[in-house]
Amino acid sequence: MGLWTRPLPDGPFAGQSLRDLHSGAPRPGVAALARAGAGTSGSSGVVVTDRWGRSATHDAVVVTCQSWLLSARIDTEEQLFDHPTWMAMDRSHYAQSSKTFVMVDRPFWRDRDPVTGRRVLSTTLNRPHDPRHLPARRRRRRRRRARHHLPVLHLERRRPEVAGLSTDERVRLMVRSLGEVYPGVDIASHIVGEPVTVSWESDPNFMGAFRGALPGHYRYQRRLYSHFVRDDLPPAEQGLFLAGDDISFTPGWADGAVTTALNAVWGVVRHLGGSTHPDNPGPGDAFADLAPSTWTPPSPAPP
Repeated sequence: MGLWTRPLPDGPFAGQSLRDLHSGAPRPGVAALARAGAGTSGSSGVVVTDRWGRSATHDAVVVTCQSWLLSARIDTEEQLFDHPTWMAMDRSHYAQSSKTFVMVDRPFWRDRDPVTGRRVLSTTLNRPHDPRHLPARRRRRRRRRARHHLPVLHLERRRPEVAGLSTDERVRLMVRSLGEVYPGVDIASHIVGEPVTVSWESDPNFMGAFRGALPGHYRYQRRLYSHFVRDDLPPAEQGLFLAGDDISFTPGWADGAVTTALNAVWGVVRHLGGSTHPDNPGPGDAFADLAPSTWTPPSPAPP
């Protein structure tokens, strides 16, 4: 929201925010991407069509969505990416994550066990990839300036066997599992609200919690991360830049989104004929020295 509302400090649009430049609202979701000029192979701009059928041609486009959307939900012209890049996107691996949130009467996990002196409950890992987090968020009432707790029991399952279970069934399963770890804590008695489940792999715009490279996937990761350096790409693939945490080397974290965004900005500036200041080179200017390694493991010796 800060990036959306903060006035630009200088340049031709100084004093205006992105919200001002977009008439107060973001544009609709993208439905199609194509090269301007049907049948042309030159870099003549990219046509972006939104979900209401309105099209506009842009000299440069930065794509920050989950990369699978380019083949699953956005009608993307094949020639905008070469085959190795399409293959890198298609073979990306995304982790499952299904989170269930349950409101409780109070942050009871902060109670102290009279015998051990420790808290009766804590962040728990029981069975592979089954974390339980215990956030107690504070909300401030503006009028009375009084604070009250909004305690939430956060239950998470990353295993596919719960995909077909209802939210209530998931809560019963996970509360029972926690009861085996903390037999002296009646967790169910503290539940006061309807549980809510978010399954990232089932969300049409996420399709997974975050990308995670599997063994042998380094070449795909490098291909996507290095996409902003386009000197060796044909004109038909110019003007489109990938960014976002899912093409970075730190998927799921904000720093990966920020660094790939800076890479894309450098690529856009260069694509439009600009350059960085000699005293402040951009990531592409030093790419020969900073690029991810192209090393590949040697082939095994024949028997």
